[in-house]
Amino acid sequence: MDLKNKIILITGAGSGLGKALAVAAGQAGAKVICAGRRKERIQQTADEVTKAGGVGTAVQMDVTDPKSVEKGVKEAEKTGPIEILINNAGIITGLKAVQELPIEEWDKIMATNVRGPYLLIRAILPGMIQRGVGRIVNISAPIKHLPKASAYCASKCALDSLTKAVGYELKGVDV
Repeated sequence: MDLKNKIILITGAGSGLGKALAVAAGQAGAKVICAGRRKERIQQTADEVTKAGGVGTAVQMDVTDPKSVEKGVKEAEKTGPIEILINNAGIITGLKAVQELPIEEWDKIMATNVRGPYLLIRAILPGMIQRGVGRIVNISAPIKHLPKASAYCASKCALDSLTKAVGYELKGVDV
C-alpha cells in the first residue's frame, strides 16, 4: 500500500511499537497524527516523523475518555480526513493471579485495550464509510493465555472479537 500523503492516526505513538509505526509511515511520506497521553513524547515522535520525510502532528488524547477521543479526533481531522486508523495504545499491568488482581486494574486494562479502540472506531468510521474508503488496524497480541495476565489476555481476545465483528458489519464496504 502506498502511504505517500495518506493521513494516518496512530494511538500510543509516544513509544514502542506505536512510535516505530509512526516513523516508518513518515519514511513512506505519510501525514501521521501521533496520538497519546504524554504531550512531550508524542511531540517527539511527530518531530521524528517529519525528520523521516513525512508530516508529523502531535494530538494529545486519552483513549479511555470519550470526550478526550472526540476532541482529539476533531483536532486530528484538521490535517484532513483520517484514511488509516491504527489502534495501538495498550497496557499490560497488574501481573497478578486473577484472585489478587484489583478490580481497578482490570477496568484500566479493559478501558485502554478494548474501550479505547471502540471509541476511536466509533468516532472515525462514519467518515470512512461516507468517503467509501478507509483502513482500521487494531494491534492485538499473538499469545492470549499467560498466567498472571488474565486481564490483558481477556482484553486482547475481546479486541480480536471486536475487530471481527466490525469486519462483518462492514462487509461490502471498502473499509
